[in-house]
Amino acid sequence: MDPVKEELARLEEELDSAGAELPEVALQVPVAELHMRNVHIEISPDASIRAAIDLMVAHNVGCLAAVRGGKLAGILSERDILRKVAPDFDDADTRTVSEIMTADPGVLPSGSTVADAIRVMHEGHFRHLPIVDAERVVEAVVSVRNILEYVVDHFPSEVLNLPPHPVDRKPMATPEGA
Repeated sequence: MDPVKEELARLEEELDSAGAELPEVALQVPVAELHMRNVHIEISPDASIRAAIDLMVAHNVGCLAAVRGGKLAGILSERDILRKVAPDFDDADTRTVSEIMTADPGVLPSGSTVADAIRVMHEGHFRHLPIVDAERVVEAVVSVRNILEYVVDHFPSEVLNLPPHPVDRKPMATPEGA
């Protein structure tokens, strides 16, 4: 066999095996290494919902870590506000964060990996996941967006080179809101 063809075949085999291992290795990166725009914003569970909304808007975030005595008490998300407050928005000044937050939310310990975050977020249907230390002090809040940005940054050709309309894609029966 031609030595050039042998070398090309060997390199192709190496690339194939390296490509198969890359995602597993890349997903073992600690969550702390994700480029999180806002590490986390905290609010007291006793604050008004209006104050929470103002804080979310001011910091352009989709959730707040509700903290009491320096430890995580709950998490307040946009979804909580839309589902539990929007129908009676006039009460936003008198109702408190603790009334609508998710108390004792799912968390990840410090040092958890991207794979851990994806698994917990998928299983719990979470969009935001607090990262806490052994005393439940919030170190960060990882979001689905953080994970997506990481995946796109580390696998750009796999994500950005997809065809605009996958062949097997079928239209949705009803339009989905954004």
